[in-house]
Amino acid sequence: MRIGWAFVVVACALAGCPHPGTGGSAGFSIAYPDATHGKAGKKLYAKPEGQCHYDNGRDARWAITGARVTSGELPPGVTIEDGAITGTPKTSGSYRAQITFSGVTCAGKPIADPTIDVAIEIR
Repeated sequence: MRIGWAFVVVACALAGCPHPGTGGSAGFSIAYPDATHGKAGKKLYAKPEGQCHYDNGRDARWAITGARVTSGELPPGVTIEDGAITGTPKTSGSYRAQITFSGVTCAGKPIADPTIDVAIEIR
């Protein structure tokens, strides 16, 4: 079950990641568009969504092999499983975490491990 959230508070810091039309590499970005608000005691599920493009701008496939919290914290009761932020938050509050993805490929090419900032409000 997905919980509806009002807005997205995700800043993507993809230092070193290529963008369309630069250096002959594919363009890639990743974010959690559904991970901003939730309720204590209700299931939270947010899957990462990526944008991957060939040099010519066409959409391409992407994949990750893992994700982990590298700083900050997720709400108590919430973890990362196969890249998805999931669980049942136990405590209200504001939480911020940096999540680093590993084993990222875009259009069949490896991408440096991107890190994104995620802010979650639990009421």
